[in-house]
Amino acid sequence: MTAPDTTLVSRDPYAPVVIERDGRLLYRIDIESGHASFYREFPVDRDAVRVLRDDAERYYFLFAALHHPYQLRATNLSDAERERYFSTILFAGRDEVEAFLTQLDRGSNGAVSNLLRIFTQADYGQLRAGRWFGMGAGTPAAKRHPDG
Repeated sequence: MTAPDTTLVSRDPYAPVVIERDGRLLYRIDIESGHASFYREFPVDRDAVRVLRDDAERYYFLFAALHHPYQLRATNLSDAERERYFSTILFAGRDEVEAFLTQLDRGSNGAVSNLLRIFTQADYGQLRAGRWFGMGAGTPAAKRHPDG
């Protein structure tokens, strides 16, 4: 019999959580794709858990950046690409994070900034213009339905 999962980080009922399962730390993200709902789990280390717990902006940035490529099997990230998302968004300097998110947002036709607009009080226009930090992405949206 295995022990139940322990939730270490959780911010919103529809946003990712970090759980500990049998001594392993896992980042679990729920994905909505058309009529399909599913989740993906990725291993994380204690440093990533600390940032996800303590930095709401980076937590939501990572969620928004990962959600789009995992909506379609054809656009799933390789392990190396996924590790780049985690390391850049969680640990890089602000300028590098903003450049990375802006590139992802443009490549996704605004899907990254739109998810932040739905889940947080982020200023969508500022995100689209390439300014990510200090734009409200660390503050959850007031009341929201899962469909936005």
